[in-house]
Order: sequence, then structure tokens, then C-alpha cells
Amino acid sequence: MPKYERFTLLLDSQETEFGGLAIRLLELGIDTMYANDLDEAALLSRQEVGRLGAVLTSSEGPLSQIENIVNRVCAGLDAGASSLVLVGPEMSEEKAGSLRKLGISWRLSEPYEERDLRFVLSLAMSKEYADERRKSLRIPTEIPTTVFMGRHRQDVTVRDLSLSGVYFASPHPFLPASQLSIEIPLPDGTFLAKGEVRSAKTADIAGRADVPDGMGVVFSHVNEKSMNLLRGYVESWIKRFTL
Repeated sequence: MPKYERFTLLLDSQETEFGGLAIRLLELGIDTMYANDLDEAALLSRQEVGRLGAVLTSSEGPLSQIENIVNRVCAGLDAGASSLVLVGPEMSEEKAGSLRKLGISWRLSEPYEERDLRFVLSLAMSKEYADERRKSLRIPTEIPTTVFMGRHRQDVTVRDLSLSGVYFASPHPFLPASQLSIEIPLPDGTFLAKGEVRSAKTADIAGRADVPDGMGVVFSHVNEKSMNLLRGYVESWIKRFTL
């Protein structure tokens, strides 16, 4: 699961009342700054430019208001307009097209789950170019499967998945350096790989409170067919949040 190194700026308004969302972000382990209006947000973006990675605000305002946010809040950030995530109901293609012209990339449509919120913020906070971003992105999932270490099998749940590895939730993870055979059912087929356990978390091993017991695994061998399946899965997730 991602560890956020930078802050999210949550820009609220009297119409949206995002106060509860600010608390939710903090509970998810996402460091958050809160602004009540555009002037306060613009000031924070100048003062904290080195620490801000994403800006979260409502998609329901007029286009001119969102353009002001891009120009006054996002312009000085590393990713510029691409650091902005718009939250709200599904919007018309006409409005989406106008927002894309401002350089905005990401949206979070209501209703959404906590894993969606985590993921779209990881997209906005990513400093990498597109190809590098895809390598590092961790897709939040809930996929039950089975892994094997030689003759030993274990039922696990895939909690996040990337092009380079996976986190399996399990009350009894295999030890670090264990060599695993991996099968993960994806929408377009079964992903097959070999992997090595790099980390394990149990009740006896300290770790982040929001990460379930389990094991982090790095893929050591993936054939071309399985890698293409995984790339397609990553792309499908990115597409869900692309404006």
C-alpha cells in the first residue's frame, strides 16, 4: 500500500462541506492540509509548494472557478494542473473536454470507495512520467487466490498489485526470502508469476496500522502473456479516473 510522502490540499466551500472528507483522508494515512476558500488555498500552495503533491476539490463549480484553482493553486506545483483531482457526480463530456483543455487529468466520480480515493491521489501525486508512473502504481484490490511455496499452499487475498509486485493479506505469511508460485485471476485471464517474499507483517512484527497482516512479494519471473494481462489491468484502473 502506498506511503504518501507529500500532502494533499483539500479545498472546501460552503456548497461542498468537505470537512468530513478531511478527517477521512487523515484516517487513511494521507497527510492533509485544509482550506476554506480559494485565497487560503492559494496562500498554502505558495507557502508549502515543496510539500504539496495533490489538490482535491469539487467538480461542481463553474468552469471559471476551476480555472482559477488551476491558475492560482496548481500552477506552482510540480505537476501543475495534473495535480488537481475533481470530486463529484458524473459530468457531461462537454464539461470534461473543457477541463481537459485546462490540463486537468483526474476525476473521482461519486459514489466511490476508500481504495478509489487512495488510488486517484497516488496518480495525482506521482512525479514520474507516464511510463514510470505505471511501473510504480499499486492497484488496490480484493482478489482471493492461492499461492504456493513448494508443496505448501496458502489461501490469501491480493490487497495491492503493481507491475513489479503484490501484497498478499494473510494471517500467516511466508517468511522473507521464500520463493512463491503465484496465480492471480484477472478479468481477462489468469496472471502467472514466480516471486520472492521481501517483507512480512504479523501481530508479532510491527508495521503500519492500516496495512493488514501479510507479505510483500516482488515478481522474479513473469512471462510475456501474463505481463500483458497485468499491464491491461493497470491501464483499466487508470482509465477509470482519467478525465
